[in-house]
Amino acid sequence: MATTRPVRVMDPFAREFWEYAEKKEFRMQKCGECNKLRWPAAAVCDKCLSAEYSWEPLSGKGQVLSWIVFHRQYFPEYPAPHPAVAVELAEGPIFVCCMPDEFQGSDLSDALPMELTWLDAEDRFGEYHLPVFKPAGK
Repeated sequence: MATTRPVRVMDPFAREFWEYAEKKEFRMQKCGECNKLRWPAAAVCDKCLSAEYSWEPLSGKGQVLSWIVFHRQYFPEYPAPHPAVAVELAEGPIFVCCMPDEFQGSDLSDALPMELTWLDAEDRFGEYHLPVFKPAGK
């Protein structure tokens, strides 16, 4: 059953990301000129300003760069305590996300290996798969 989440941003570039996520494909834009992976998705590369890009599949592996546990509730969909983690992906970009409910943040440490998983979610745009990270092997 899908869990209600805060409403996603749905500009044309985000829409492409969510279309891949619907198939549980974790992809990011790769610049067609300088090959930089970019996140969040955008109209032009923030390194060389090229508008050329492709959507490249990523490994779904990374490591903890930083994390926080919110002890106040900021969104009704995320009751406190609520961990959020910044994962440095194996390919370089930083991806910030929530974690599956069974993880409360006490499982985290610097450089902890992380792996991609998917949560069933919904918002006003409909049901979707939300990419999140959890400690590898758990």
